[in-house]
Amino acid sequence: MKKPTLYIIHGWTYTTAPWQKAIALLEKQGLKVEMLHVPGLTTSSKKVWTIEEYVKWADSNIPDGSVALGHSNGGRILLNLCAEKPNKLKHLILLDAAGVYEESSKRDFTRTLSKKLAVFKKVPGLTKVWHKLTGATDYANAPVNMKQTLSNMLDSDKKLDLTKVIVPTSIIWGLNDNVTPPRQAEVMHEKILGSTLDMHAGWTHAPYISHPADLAKAILRAYKKPPEEAPKLDEPEITKAAAISASMALKRAAEPVLPNLKDVSACMAFKKAAEPTGTDVKKNSASLAVKNNKDESIVENLKGVEYEKANLDLPKRREVISTSSVPKISRFEKMKRAAQRKRKAKKINRAKRKSAKAAVQFATTTKATTAQVTQTTSTTKATKVTK
Repeated sequence: MKKPTLYIIHGWTYTTAPWQKAIALLEKQGLKVEMLHVPGLTTSSKKVWTIEEYVKWADSNIPDGSVALGHSNGGRILLNLCAEKPNKLKHLILLDAAGVYEESSKRDFTRTLSKKLAVFKKVPGLTKVWHKLTGATDYANAPVNMKQTLSNMLDSDKKLDLTKVIVPTSIIWGLNDNVTPPRQAEVMHEKILGSTLDMHAGWTHAPYISHPADLAKAILRAYKKPPEEAPKLDEPEITKAAAISASMALKRAAEPVLPNLKDVSACMAFKKAAEPTGTDVKKNSASLAVKNNKDESIVENLKGVEYEKANLDLPKRREVISTSSVPKISRFEKMKRAAQRKRKAKKINRAKRKSAKAAVQFATTTKATTAQVTQTTSTTKATKVTK
């Protein structure tokens, strides 16, 4: 009887020796393991590789309908293969896989690992330890052609569409992974429909080094029980809000349409309607009718008035997802605005005082002019009488 086979594409490493213990444990359980040696890493190559060339390489080395596991960069290669050829694999297993684009990913890979692991290379007698530990990742010490290859790999994540991966996918991840952190596992799990996510406390980016026995158990468990087949790409998209979570429904649905006012409580209808007349009282709640009509005699007509339609469900309030985007006013800005208000108030007060002063001056001038006219009139009359 032919043994079931698991094909593995390793990560960015120059030796597969650290994998041997986990592989031996898998084969002891009756699973045949085929480790594929990536060109430029565990097999010699002086060319600069692209993701498209690695996909062709993987396609030619893995038979159709197989089960394959990809670790780190190996996961990136298999994800691109499955996105391009949805029916290539029967089951995909991702172990701390790369493939989720983040702006600082390249910087984080090189800076974090170089600082944490470079010390082992300089200590006499620990060269083997250095190579063993860099089996997880060895980005910083890549040859010239592979540094450009690495740059190509990181750039390829920008155009990788994880939603095109429809093969049953098992995602296995370490919670202590600081190379491809757990948040990337969450992104993959969300975008790959039907995938399962198996997180492990204490595991780093290379559990085949730190937890080989536990890793073998997790891989065997995933191999024997793959997820159910994911929906095909040509199937209609789910549109009913009842079939998806409330948060996703709010994101997918258009703005809700207000129901007819006759189906809303009288209180809600009354708020939206124009001010009612006395003849409209029977269409609204009694309390609002009394409150909005000054005619006390209207109380006699309240018999038969519908009080409140308590049996109707009010429209559900939408949850506020985030307030982090609301700008906060700094202390300096508050002081600046207060000073502006004071200056404006002073300007208004000065204008008022100026207007008042002008009014007084006008009144005084008018009064003096009137007195002069009166005096002139009296003199004229007196002159006429004398004559």
